[in-house]
Amino acid sequence: MKSEYFYGLQQRVGRAPVIRKLGAIKVGMEQTPVTFRGELYFAESQNPDAVCDRAYIRVRKESTGEVSAPFGKDYYFASAFADDEKIYVFATSSRDFEPLTMYQQEDASTWHDPRGGHEVRMFSSVDLVHWEERDVLHIPEKRLWNTSVCYGDGRYVMAIEVSEEEGHPDPFIGTPFTCFFAESRDLEHWTMMSDEYSYTAARYNACPVLRFANGYFYMICLEAFPCARYAPYIYRTKNFLDWEVGFHNPIMMWGDDDRKVKPGCHLTAQETDMLENRLNINCSDLDLIEQDGKTRIFYANGDQLSYSFLCEAEYDGPLTQFLEHFFK
Repeated sequence: MKSEYFYGLQQRVGRAPVIRKLGAIKVGMEQTPVTFRGELYFAESQNPDAVCDRAYIRVRKESTGEVSAPFGKDYYFASAFADDEKIYVFATSSRDFEPLTMYQQEDASTWHDPRGGHEVRMFSSVDLVHWEERDVLHIPEKRLWNTSVCYGDGRYVMAIEVSEEEGHPDPFIGTPFTCFFAESRDLEHWTMMSDEYSYTAARYNACPVLRFANGYFYMICLEAFPCARYAPYIYRTKNFLDWEVGFHNPIMMWGDDDRKVKPGCHLTAQETDMLENRLNINCSDLDLIEQDGKTRIFYANGDQLSYSFLCEAEYDGPLTQFLEHFFK
């Protein structure tokens, strides 16, 4: 039976981890940091642009800005995992190939989102030039969105953001997103856990990031607040059935400190005006990585629909300490 633990009466807790927001980096929101052969790279999801007239994925090297050639055309929500030999990028398929209009139409009845297809595809490379690809999951009765992969407890685990497919009502899927899980022994062959291993149909639970530390799988997801506001929460589990909710939640909140530009980054006048003056209701699509003894945190601000900036924050300590601190 599933369980969810929030806190007990007279619960004693320490102080919340201190996260310092550094500022906006660039327009956009979807990227996953990963260390490959000693260098930091970002797997980035790109909407159609001057480089490619279809959605695509690229990998960018932070130290030089060098980017790979486009790959994964018509795939969205890239996440990444790397070992000493190979980098793996996971992305979800398009549901159809009609134009994305939800960001351009105020009338929700005319919105169309071609994302949220039925496959998770894996792209792998040893040199960031030549990519092998194959579908690793096919789930026609569910729509699949963001993913996140980590290694822990002797296997790889993938968290998958899921919503209902029309004509397939599902009591395990919430309002409207719920995280389901798959596992693998080799990163190549994946099996879905049963639907009971999901979290949580009780609340909006989107864009997961999954990490493992000292016997626990930690997951950070976006939760919805009243009046269309969004912020990330942290949870942990050992078995994907019984969950603890961190004492210090949400881990970040939207605010005016999302409106500054990170030192060394540059925006156009139009972008600066957008950053400083458009409605900001959101800290979403968070991802994170440990580097040089600190935890680097990447997230998106904005209004969830018409604009967002990729922003960075940091915690002055290692990743395991950061994760565990929310439960003390």
